[in-house]
Amino acid sequence: MDFLRPLIVAIAFGVGFYFAGQTVYWLFRYLTLGMTDKRTRLDDLKPRLVGFAQLVGGQTRVIREYAGMLHFFVFWGFLMLQIETFEYMIRGFFPSFTFGQIIGLTTYNGLLLAQDVAGLLVLAAVTLLAIRRFIVRPDHSIQSSDAAVILAGIGGLMVTKFLFHGAEIATTSAEEIATRWTTTFTPVASFVATLFGGPASQEPKGGLHLFGQTMYFGHLAIVLFFANYIPLGKHLHLLGAMPNVFFRKLEPNGALYPIDLENENAEYFGASKLEDLSWKQLLDTYACTECGRCEHYCPAFNTGKELNPMQIIHKLKDHIKEKGRIVLQEGKKDHEFPLLAGGIISKEELMACTTCGACVANCPVNIEHVDTIIDMRRYIILTESDVSPEVSRTFKNMERSQNPWGVPNRTRAEWAEGLDIPLMSELETPPEYLFWVGCAGSFDDRQKKVTQAMAKILKRAGVSFAILGPEEQCTGDAARRIGNEYLYHAMATANVEILNTYKVTKIITTCPHCFHTIGKEYPQVGGHYEVIHHTKLLNDLIRERKVTLTANSHKKYVYHDSCYIGRWNDDYSNPRETLAQVPGAEIKEMEWKERKALCCGAGGGRMWMEEHTGKRVNVHRSDMAIAAGGDAVVVNCPFCMTMISDGLKARDNEMPTLDLAEVVAASLPVLAAAAQPSDAAE
Repeated sequence: MDFLRPLIVAIAFGVGFYFAGQTVYWLFRYLTLGMTDKRTRLDDLKPRLVGFAQLVGGQTRVIREYAGMLHFFVFWGFLMLQIETFEYMIRGFFPSFTFGQIIGLTTYNGLLLAQDVAGLLVLAAVTLLAIRRFIVRPDHSIQSSDAAVILAGIGGLMVTKFLFHGAEIATTSAEEIATRWTTTFTPVASFVATLFGGPASQEPKGGLHLFGQTMYFGHLAIVLFFANYIPLGKHLHLLGAMPNVFFRKLEPNGALYPIDLENENAEYFGASKLEDLSWKQLLDTYACTECGRCEHYCPAFNTGKELNPMQIIHKLKDHIKEKGRIVLQEGKKDHEFPLLAGGIISKEELMACTTCGACVANCPVNIEHVDTIIDMRRYIILTESDVSPEVSRTFKNMERSQNPWGVPNRTRAEWAEGLDIPLMSELETPPEYLFWVGCAGSFDDRQKKVTQAMAKILKRAGVSFAILGPEEQCTGDAARRIGNEYLYHAMATANVEILNTYKVTKIITTCPHCFHTIGKEYPQVGGHYEVIHHTKLLNDLIRERKVTLTANSHKKYVYHDSCYIGRWNDDYSNPRETLAQVPGAEIKEMEWKERKALCCGAGGGRMWMEEHTGKRVNVHRSDMAIAAGGDAVVVNCPFCMTMISDGLKARDNEMPTLDLAEVVAASLPVLAAAAQPSDAAE
C-alpha cells in the first residue's frame, strides 16, 4: 500500500491547492473593479520596504495592545512552522526525507529547536487568545464562529505537529534517531514521546505508528483546509494585509486626495459605486483583521451613532465579492446594483464621521477609512446635493462671507485693535512670519482671547509677524471634509494666490485645522509653506528663553489632545512640554489620551452639524475630563475650546477651558496680574 501514499498525497495537494488558487485568483481579479490609482504606489521604494519590515516584520502597530502581543507570537511562529509544513509535504512522497539531508544535522537541529519552541508559543498564544475572545470578551472583541474555527485550526496544527513528531520519536530506534536529529533539540516533541514510552524498544509499536501517521495526515488536512478557508473568512487579511501595508499611503498623513474638478467627461463627482474607488481602497477591505480597534476608538460609534468604521469596510468587502462574482465570473455586465454612497453605506453613517483619524491611527494594517468615507461624502454633497439645512447655511456663509459664521470679512482684524499688529498690506518688507488667525480666532468671542494672548506672547518674544486681516479667508477645511471639494478648491486657490503674492514662507496658526490644511493640503494647489502650530512655537520660545514665565496660582491642568495636532500630525510632546514648563502647573491626563484620545466631536465639519442620535460626543469627552479631576481643561484648538466648554456646561461643571496660549500668557511677568487663566476663561 505504500505505493498509494504519493498518489493520494499528490491528488489531495493538487485538488486542494487548485481550488484555493482559484479563490485567491478571483478575489484579486475583483480588485480590478476599482479604478486605476493615480499614484503608482511604487514610488519611494525604500520607505515602503522599511515600513513593511517594521509594520509586518516587527508588527509595530499590532503589538500596541495586549492581544497584539499574542498575535506577534502567532504570526512569527506560524511563519517559522511553514518550513516544517513544507518538509511534511515532501515527506508525503519521500517518508524518510528531512531538511537535515540538505543543510546538515547541526543546522537542522537548530531549526528543529526553533520550530519546537515556536509551536509551543503559538499553542500558548492561541489558547490565551481564545480565552480573551470567548471568556473575558472585551467590548470591542468580535465574537464569531469564524474566529473560533481559525483558533481551533491553528491549535490543531500545533497539537498534530507535536503528536506526530512525538509518535515518530517513540517508534524510531535510538540508532536511527542519531542519524536524523538530536532529541535534545526537540524538547516538547521528546516529552510527548516519553508519554508514548519511546524511543522505540524491540517491542512492536504498530498501533502507535498508525496513530502518528494519522496525526501526520491530519496536520496536512488542516493545512489544505486553511488554504481554502482563509480566503473566504476574516483571515483573508493574511493575504490582504501585507500588500496593503506595502502599498500604504505615503503622502502627508491625513492629507485628502484631490479630485479632478475640471474633467469635462465626468458624469458626477465622488464615489457612487465600487468603480469610483481605487483598487487600493478595495484592497483595504481584504486587509481588515476584525480586531475592532477602529470601532473601539471611534467617537461616533462610542456615542451611539450609526457609523461603525469596521462595518463600512465589511460592507464594502461583501459588495466587492458579490459584484465581482456577478460581473466578472458570471459576465452579467448589465446587472443592477444599489448605490454605494447613500445606499449600501447610508448617508447617516457617512456624515457621522468626525475625520478624527482614530480608525486610521489605531488600525494595525494601514486601512485608510477616512479617505474612502470622504470620497462617498463627495458624491452625496457634489452630485446628489443632499445637504442638511445647517450645512447648506454653512456653505452659503463661506461663499458669501469667506467664513462659516457668516460675519462680514472686513471685520476679521477687529480683534487686534489697540495691539499694534501690522497688516501684510502695510509692510514694505515682509516679516519672518505670517500669523494666520483663522475664522474662529477672528470671529468667535471666546477664541479672540486666545488670538490676543498669542499675539502678546509673540510681541514679548520679539517675533517678527503680521496678519492678513480682511485678505484672509477660511482655509476651506470644513467644506472639504464635509464633501464640498469644489468650495474648498475655490477658497484654497484664492488663499494661495494671496500668500504667494506676499511671498509668505512661514506661517504661525493657533488652529490645528488651518495648520493641517495649509501645511499638508495647500501644496496640492501650489501653496508650499512652513506652517508652525502655536503649541510647538510656544515650546521653542520657552526653551530658547525668548520668553520667561513666573509662577501663578498652582493649577492642575487636564490636557486634551486635538485630533489634527495629535493623531494626524503625531505631535503629543510639544503641548505637554510647554505646559510642563509653566511654573506651578501639574498635568492631569484623561483615561484616553494621545493616539487613543477621543475627538471633541467638531472635526469633519461636524462643528456645523447637529447631533440627533445617541450621546453628544463633546459631552462624552467632557465626562472624561471631569473624571481626571483637574482645575481647568487645556486645549490647543478653537473647535475643542467650543466643544469642551459646552460639554462641561451640559454637566453643570464650572471647570474652565483654556487654550495653551492663555496659560502661557498668564505666566508672563508683566501680564500675570492682568490675565490670570480664570479671567481668560470668562
